[in-house]
Amino acid sequence: MESSLQAGLFYSLEGRVKSSWLPSETADSYTVQERRLTMDLDRLIRGYLVWAENSQGKAKATIDAQHQDLLRLKEYLHEHHTTVEAADRVFLQGFLDELSLRYASSSVARLTSTLHSFFGYLAITYDLNDPSTLLKAPKLSRHLPIWASQQEMEAVLEDFDASDKGILDQTILMVLYTCGLRVSELCNLKANDVRLDQKQIRVSGKGNKERVLPLVDECVSQMARYWNVVRHPKAAASLYFFVSLKGAQLNRQYVYRLTKTAALNHQLSPAFSPHSVRHSFATRLIEHDIDLRLVQELLGHADISTTQIYTHVDTKRLVSSVDQAFGAGLNLDSEAEDPAEKKEEK
Repeated sequence: MESSLQAGLFYSLEGRVKSSWLPSETADSYTVQERRLTMDLDRLIRGYLVWAENSQGKAKATIDAQHQDLLRLKEYLHEHHTTVEAADRVFLQGFLDELSLRYASSSVARLTSTLHSFFGYLAITYDLNDPSTLLKAPKLSRHLPIWASQQEMEAVLEDFDASDKGILDQTILMVLYTCGLRVSELCNLKANDVRLDQKQIRVSGKGNKERVLPLVDECVSQMARYWNVVRHPKAAASLYFFVSLKGAQLNRQYVYRLTKTAALNHQLSPAFSPHSVRHSFATRLIEHDIDLRLVQELLGHADISTTQIYTHVDTKRLVSSVDQAFGAGLNLDSEAEDPAEKKEEK
């Protein structure tokens, strides 16, 4: 009898493993329940990642991060001579507790989320128990986002020359800032989803959820300039609106380096990133009293609680409003009798 699983296992309607990988005299005796004992973890991980990308619409960066998380799980299982089927809640919690000694809370929290997703997938696909449901993730402190003011962002956008690279870089940052895109949304923006004549773009966000965003006039002009003057002839057949100067699809690393250079040149926070440009977009909307629900829709947030963090950003306006309300003083009666003086008179 073969001892290892072969590729391409299929199940009959009765829930029994078909016989392409076992001798015919024994194959029919293997049920789906028994097959769990010989699951190949690498195959399960690959299956999960394909499912997460295609069915759940997770971004490539998320897929890559979850792949690394699951490789850590695989290593931990191997070290403890345990299979994925035998891993229970106590085992997985021990895994997280051990990692918390070496990694930041944010990394462990993400890994906890990966375990929830992975074992949830196994439960659905292979009818396994899900031991991850009661796992405890570390509590994360919520930091205010890094952002640039309206004046700072406009100074950044003005600081480009008329070279091909200058036009490309200026267009990238202008679209990020005036549309509030995630960097993955910008890099994956399809050419046929750009409607300059209608002043709008269609964006595929997290979970493949689409939203239509308006374009301001300056952005329409800049995108048309890039498309007509700069976009590489070799990219004529490319599906993507943004391509590099060599004609390849724009990647996250390029946008990240561009943002870091702009931050350095304009004395912005060292932590300023492409996502900080998105934060700057949201903050500008809040500063101009745009309804929070509209901001949520423009950003593509599933939960408004994610959007509400921007209501805490504009502290200058909070201070200004308090100063305006109390600037004239409290109008207390300065001639009111002093209780101490009144006591002395007695």
